[in-house]
Amino acid sequence: MIGALGSPRFPAALRRVLALCFSFDSLVVTRYDGGAPPQALFHDLDDVQAAITVAFYATGPYLLDPFYKACRTGQESGAYRLRDLAPDAFFRSEYYRNFYRKIRIGDEIGVLIPDGADRWLVLSLARRLRRPVFAPEDIAALGAAFPLIRAAVLQQWGAEGTVEAVEAEAIDDRLAGFGVDVLSPREAEVVQLILRGHSTPTAADVLGISPGTVKVHRRHAYAKLDVASQSELFSMATRFLMTQEA
Repeated sequence: MIGALGSPRFPAALRRVLALCFSFDSLVVTRYDGGAPPQALFHDLDDVQAAITVAFYATGPYLLDPFYKACRTGQESGAYRLRDLAPDAFFRSEYYRNFYRKIRIGDEIGVLIPDGADRWLVLSLARRLRRPVFAPEDIAALGAAFPLIRAAVLQQWGAEGTVEAVEAEAIDDRLAGFGVDVLSPREAEVVQLILRGHSTPTAADVLGISPGTVKVHRRHAYAKLDVASQSELFSMATRFLMTQEA
Protein backbone atom coordinates (compact mmCIF):
# COMPACT_ATOMS: atom_id res chain seq x y z
CA MET A 1 0.00 0.00 0.00
CA ILE A 2 2.79 2.40 0.88
CA GLY A 3 4.60 1.59 -2.34
CA ALA A 4 1.41 2.29 -4.32
CA LEU A 5 0.87 5.80 -2.91
CA GLY A 6 0.30 8.35 -5.65
CA SER A 7 -0.46 5.71 -8.27
CA PRO A 8 -3.64 4.12 -9.70
CA ARG A 9 -2.66 0.93 -7.84
CA PHE A 10 -3.37 2.47 -4.45
CA PRO A 11 -7.12 1.66 -4.10
CA ALA A 12 -6.57 -2.03 -4.79
CA ALA A 13 -3.64 -2.10 -2.35
CA LEU A 14 -5.74 -0.33 0.28
CA ARG A 15 -8.51 -2.89 -0.19
CA ARG A 16 -6.07 -5.75 0.36
CA VAL A 17 -4.80 -4.17 3.58
CA LEU A 18 -8.35 -3.68 4.86
CA ALA A 19 -9.13 -7.32 4.03
CA LEU A 20 -6.37 -8.36 6.44
CA CYS A 21 -8.58 -7.01 9.25
CA PHE A 22 -11.79 -8.86 8.25
CA SER A 23 -13.77 -9.93 5.19
CA PHE A 24 -16.16 -7.57 3.42
CA ASP A 25 -17.94 -7.47 0.07
CA SER A 26 -17.55 -3.89 -1.14
CA LEU A 27 -15.51 -0.75 -0.54
CA VAL A 28 -16.57 2.80 -1.36
CA VAL A 29 -14.34 5.80 -0.64
CA THR A 30 -16.22 9.11 -0.46
CA ARG A 31 -15.14 12.71 0.01
CA TYR A 32 -17.47 15.11 1.80
CA ASP A 33 -16.54 18.78 1.38
CA GLY A 34 -18.64 21.03 3.56
CA GLY A 35 -22.26 20.99 2.47
CA ALA A 36 -21.48 20.02 -1.13
CA PRO A 37 -22.76 16.71 -2.55
CA PRO A 38 -20.40 13.80 -1.90
CA GLN A 39 -17.76 12.75 -4.40
CA ALA A 40 -16.97 9.06 -4.86
CA LEU A 41 -13.19 8.62 -5.11
CA PHE A 42 -13.23 4.84 -5.50
CA HIS A 43 -15.66 1.94 -5.51
CA ASP A 44 -15.53 -1.72 -6.49
CA LEU A 45 -19.23 -2.03 -7.40
CA ASP A 46 -20.73 -3.16 -10.67
CA ASP A 47 -22.63 -0.66 -12.84
CA VAL A 48 -26.06 -1.47 -11.40
CA GLN A 49 -24.88 -1.25 -7.78
CA ALA A 50 -22.95 1.96 -8.49
CA ALA A 51 -26.01 3.61 -10.03
CA ILE A 52 -27.79 3.37 -6.67
CA THR A 53 -25.01 3.28 -4.09
CA VAL A 54 -22.98 6.12 -5.64
CA ALA A 55 -24.99 8.13 -8.17
CA PHE A 56 -28.42 8.08 -6.51
CA TYR A 57 -26.88 8.47 -3.05
CA ALA A 58 -25.26 11.75 -4.10
CA THR A 59 -28.59 13.25 -5.21
CA GLY A 60 -29.84 13.59 -1.64
CA PRO A 61 -30.00 10.38 0.44
CA TYR A 62 -26.51 11.13 1.80
CA LEU A 63 -28.04 13.89 3.93
CA LEU A 64 -29.71 11.20 6.06
CA ASP A 65 -26.69 8.87 6.19
CA PRO A 66 -25.61 8.27 9.82
CA PHE A 67 -21.94 8.37 8.75
CA TYR A 68 -22.39 11.73 7.00
CA LYS A 69 -24.25 13.08 10.01
CA ALA A 70 -21.46 11.87 12.29
CA CYS A 71 -18.92 13.82 10.24
CA ARG A 72 -21.05 16.97 10.27
CA THR A 73 -21.53 16.80 14.04
CA GLY A 74 -17.84 16.39 14.86
CA GLN A 75 -17.64 12.66 15.55
CA GLU A 76 -14.13 11.61 16.52
CA SER A 77 -12.12 10.02 13.72
CA GLY A 78 -12.01 6.24 13.65
CA ALA A 79 -13.93 3.15 12.57
CA TYR A 80 -17.58 2.69 13.51
CA ARG A 81 -20.27 0.12 12.82
CA LEU A 82 -23.47 1.54 11.36
CA ARG A 83 -25.41 0.17 14.34
CA ASP A 84 -23.18 2.20 16.69
CA LEU A 85 -24.05 5.52 15.03
CA ALA A 86 -27.56 4.95 13.65
CA PRO A 87 -30.62 5.92 15.71
CA ASP A 88 -32.59 3.17 17.44
CA ALA A 89 -35.34 3.46 14.83
CA PHE A 90 -32.94 3.21 11.89
CA PHE A 91 -34.79 0.32 10.23
CA ARG A 92 -37.97 2.41 10.26
CA SER A 93 -36.25 5.58 9.09
CA GLU A 94 -36.80 7.34 5.78
CA TYR A 95 -33.15 6.72 4.89
CA TYR A 96 -33.58 2.98 5.34
CA ARG A 97 -36.92 2.78 3.49
CA ASN A 98 -35.99 4.95 0.54
CA PHE A 99 -32.32 4.08 0.09
CA TYR A 100 -30.62 1.56 2.33
CA ARG A 101 -32.81 -1.44 1.69
CA LYS A 102 -32.46 -0.86 -2.07
CA ILE A 103 -28.71 -1.40 -1.99
CA ARG A 104 -29.12 -4.76 -0.22
CA ILE A 105 -26.43 -4.18 2.40
CA GLY A 106 -26.67 -6.25 5.56
CA ASP A 107 -24.14 -4.31 7.61
CA GLU A 108 -21.59 -1.54 7.17
CA ILE A 109 -18.49 -0.10 8.82
CA GLY A 110 -17.51 3.51 8.17
CA VAL A 111 -13.94 4.75 8.61
CA LEU A 112 -14.16 8.49 9.28
CA ILE A 113 -11.06 10.54 8.45
CA PRO A 114 -11.12 14.34 8.89
CA ASP A 115 -9.31 16.22 6.13
CA GLY A 116 -9.20 19.80 7.32
CA ALA A 117 -11.79 21.97 9.02
CA ASP A 118 -14.85 21.01 6.96
CA ARG A 119 -13.83 18.03 4.87
CA TRP A 120 -13.94 14.28 5.50
CA LEU A 121 -12.88 11.12 3.77
CA VAL A 122 -15.07 8.12 4.57
CA LEU A 123 -14.31 4.49 3.76
CA SER A 124 -17.47 2.41 3.66
CA LEU A 125 -16.90 -1.35 4.04
CA ALA A 126 -20.09 -3.34 3.55
CA ARG A 127 -21.36 -6.89 3.77
CA ARG A 128 -24.30 -8.12 1.73
CA LEU A 129 -27.58 -9.35 3.17
CA ARG A 130 -27.49 -12.77 4.83
CA ARG A 131 -23.80 -12.32 5.68
CA PRO A 132 -22.80 -12.12 9.37
CA VAL A 133 -22.91 -8.63 10.82
CA PHE A 134 -19.67 -6.96 11.82
CA ALA A 135 -18.51 -7.77 15.34
CA PRO A 136 -16.69 -5.63 17.93
CA GLU A 137 -13.60 -7.71 17.16
CA ASP A 138 -13.70 -6.42 13.57
CA ILE A 139 -13.67 -2.83 14.80
CA ALA A 140 -10.76 -3.64 17.11
CA ALA A 141 -8.77 -5.17 14.25
CA LEU A 142 -9.39 -2.16 12.04
CA GLY A 143 -8.61 0.19 14.90
CA ALA A 144 -5.15 -1.36 15.25
CA ALA A 145 -4.37 -0.49 11.63
CA PHE A 146 -6.21 2.86 11.63
CA PRO A 147 -3.20 5.22 12.08
CA LEU A 148 -1.48 3.71 9.05
CA ILE A 149 -4.67 3.64 6.96
CA ARG A 150 -5.53 7.23 7.88
CA ALA A 151 -2.07 8.52 6.96
CA ALA A 152 -2.03 6.65 3.64
CA VAL A 153 -5.58 7.71 2.67
CA LEU A 154 -4.79 11.35 3.46
CA GLN A 155 -1.60 11.15 1.43
CA GLN A 156 -3.51 9.70 -1.54
CA TRP A 157 -6.72 11.74 -1.46
CA GLY A 158 -6.37 14.43 1.18
CA ALA A 159 -6.19 18.15 0.50
CA GLU A 160 -2.67 19.47 0.07
CA GLY A 161 -1.16 21.18 3.07
CA THR A 162 -3.07 19.37 5.84
CA VAL A 163 -1.02 18.36 8.85
CA GLU A 164 -2.02 14.72 8.39
CA ALA A 165 -0.91 14.64 4.76
CA VAL A 166 2.46 16.18 5.62
CA GLU A 167 2.95 13.58 8.35
CA ALA A 168 2.03 10.80 5.93
CA GLU A 169 5.00 11.67 3.76
CA ALA A 170 7.23 10.34 6.54
CA ILE A 171 5.74 6.81 6.54
CA ASP A 172 8.49 5.43 4.33
CA ASP A 173 11.17 6.95 6.55
CA ARG A 174 9.62 5.48 9.72
CA LEU A 175 9.21 2.07 8.12
CA ALA A 176 12.91 2.04 7.21
CA GLY A 177 13.70 1.55 10.91
CA PHE A 178 11.61 -1.58 11.23
CA GLY A 179 13.65 -4.55 12.44
CA VAL A 180 17.05 -2.92 12.01
CA ASP A 181 17.97 -3.68 15.62
CA VAL A 182 17.78 -7.46 15.09
CA LEU A 183 18.25 -8.02 11.34
CA SER A 184 21.38 -7.98 9.23
CA PRO A 185 21.49 -5.20 6.58
CA ARG A 186 20.60 -7.66 3.80
CA GLU A 187 17.78 -9.22 5.80
CA ALA A 188 16.41 -5.75 6.49
CA GLU A 189 16.51 -4.93 2.79
CA VAL A 190 14.56 -8.10 1.98
CA VAL A 191 11.96 -7.32 4.65
CA GLN A 192 11.55 -3.75 3.38
CA LEU A 193 10.92 -5.04 -0.14
CA ILE A 194 8.36 -7.58 1.13
CA LEU A 195 6.54 -4.83 3.02
CA ARG A 196 6.41 -2.79 -0.18
CA GLY A 197 4.70 -5.60 -2.04
CA HIS A 198 7.61 -7.24 -3.84
CA SER A 199 7.50 -10.94 -4.63
CA THR A 200 10.57 -13.14 -4.22
CA PRO A 201 11.56 -12.80 -7.93
CA THR A 202 11.15 -9.01 -8.04
CA ALA A 203 13.03 -8.60 -4.74
CA ALA A 204 15.82 -10.70 -6.21
CA ASP A 205 15.93 -8.43 -9.28
CA VAL A 206 16.08 -5.28 -7.14
CA LEU A 207 18.90 -6.65 -4.98
CA GLY A 208 20.76 -8.41 -7.78
CA ILE A 209 20.72 -11.79 -6.03
CA SER A 210 19.03 -15.11 -6.74
CA PRO A 211 15.45 -15.89 -5.63
CA GLY A 212 16.85 -18.73 -3.54
CA THR A 213 19.08 -16.31 -1.63
CA VAL A 214 16.09 -14.02 -1.05
CA LYS A 215 14.20 -16.98 0.45
CA VAL A 216 17.12 -17.74 2.78
CA HIS A 217 17.30 -14.12 3.99
CA ARG A 218 13.52 -14.03 4.43
CA ARG A 219 13.53 -17.25 6.45
CA HIS A 220 16.29 -15.94 8.73
CA ALA A 221 14.49 -12.58 9.12
CA TYR A 222 11.20 -14.27 10.02
CA ALA A 223 12.99 -16.37 12.64
CA LYS A 224 14.67 -13.32 14.20
CA LEU A 225 11.39 -11.35 14.22
CA ASP A 226 9.49 -14.40 15.52
CA VAL A 227 6.88 -14.31 12.74
CA ALA A 228 5.71 -17.25 10.66
CA SER A 229 3.95 -15.61 7.72
CA GLN A 230 3.74 -12.48 5.60
CA SER A 231 0.49 -11.44 7.32
CA GLU A 232 2.21 -11.66 10.73
CA LEU A 233 5.05 -9.56 9.32
CA PHE A 234 2.57 -6.91 8.13
CA SER A 235 0.86 -6.88 11.53
CA MET A 236 4.18 -6.40 13.30
CA ALA A 237 5.16 -3.61 10.90
CA THR A 238 1.81 -1.88 11.50
CA ARG A 239 2.32 -1.99 15.26
CA PHE A 240 5.83 -0.60 14.75
CA LEU A 241 4.47 2.32 12.72
CA MET A 242 1.87 3.03 15.39
CA THR A 243 4.55 3.29 18.06
CA GLN A 244 6.60 5.54 15.79
CA GLU A 245 3.58 7.82 15.26
CA ALA A 246 2.92 7.97 18.98
